[in-house]
Amino acid sequence: MNETVFTLPPFVTVYIPAQRNAVISQIVAGLVSLTALLSLLAAMIVMKKRYRHTHFQAYFVCLLLANTMQAWAVIMSLKWVEHGGVVDGPFCSAQGGIKMGGNLGTAVWSFVISLHLFNLLFLRYKTPKLISWGTVVFGWSFIFSLVFLGPVGIQTVARGPYFGIAGHSCWITVNYHLQQAFLEYFFEYFAVVVNFFLHIATFLRVRGNLLRVEGRWRVRWVPPGESWQLALGRDFTDSAMLRLARHMIWYPVAYAITIVPISVTRLSDFCGMALPLWADALTGCIFDLGGFINVVLFFGARHFFPEASSLPEFTEQRKCDVDKIVAQHGVEPFTLRCSVTDTELEQERETELREKELRENELRDAQSSPRRRTSQLSVNSVTPLTGNYF
Repeated sequence: MNETVFTLPPFVTVYIPAQRNAVISQIVAGLVSLTALLSLLAAMIVMKKRYRHTHFQAYFVCLLLANTMQAWAVIMSLKWVEHGGVVDGPFCSAQGGIKMGGNLGTAVWSFVISLHLFNLLFLRYKTPKLISWGTVVFGWSFIFSLVFLGPVGIQTVARGPYFGIAGHSCWITVNYHLQQAFLEYFFEYFAVVVNFFLHIATFLRVRGNLLRVEGRWRVRWVPPGESWQLALGRDFTDSAMLRLARHMIWYPVAYAITIVPISVTRLSDFCGMALPLWADALTGCIFDLGGFINVVLFFGARHFFPEASSLPEFTEQRKCDVDKIVAQHGVEPFTLRCSVTDTELEQERETELREKELRENELRDAQSSPRRRTSQLSVNSVTPLTGNYF
């Protein structure tokens, strides 16, 4: 009977100067993110503005906390820089667990925010506060369950510790490749792909390209330079949130920008391909700056958030007859009712036209008669006076 033989990870990894510099660069990126995150969290405590209609603030705080865990896990590598290498032990396991929790949390809460905005702006469904808080509790429970599942339920003596030395720091060790792929990478890539499609659909909905007519979804495209026609199918909710949706779409884009580069290095590692150390350091720094990027996007988004008290209820529905005409002809119709006042106004206009014609005729007669009188009465005329001029 064949038995799988595992090579246990080393208990000590010594840095060479280039590796040490690479780790220091990632620590600097982590410090930048942590400083920005803590500053924003402190500012949000002081802020009086609350987005009660969207529950966005609760989900965004969870995302910031996940980014804080990521940044803190990177900063913990200061100990390895001080020692000149990574040493396996409780501190290393703690770093691996915090790192996994931060990475999972970023993926989960990015997805929750995208799903919430889709639910709010695309489906027009107002989420009850109970569901919002239930989502927060379930989300963090799910994250920590996956983190503790490894060392509690998956770790074996033959394969060694679940969290340990992995590369230049600590994470899930090499003997748990499937767990690396399905308990972390899968959720990160799932969030990237699904977030992209959710935000695109939401943006098209509030822009007016997607219309719901008689229970069916229809796509509406207009020629370049005639995008103003889309406003004809846009209601008040769309107009109020269009600028916000245009800005919020950068959240999944920013998350993808931080994930895709490091995914290349991860895929190369899975395939056994060696990449230059500078490439590993660069992709790691980009990934570790995710928290800083979210903070920058948040301060930009503040200019796009309308006041919560001015927003309509998101359960309002369009009228089917108007949507049908908009979808077919691209123009929202309006009608004018004929009334007694309208008839009187038309009669007044006809009277004014007749009076105007009479005045013009009198003016033409007045312009022609003085010339005849001047010819008859002029004392300097050499023409004999004729006719009765009295």
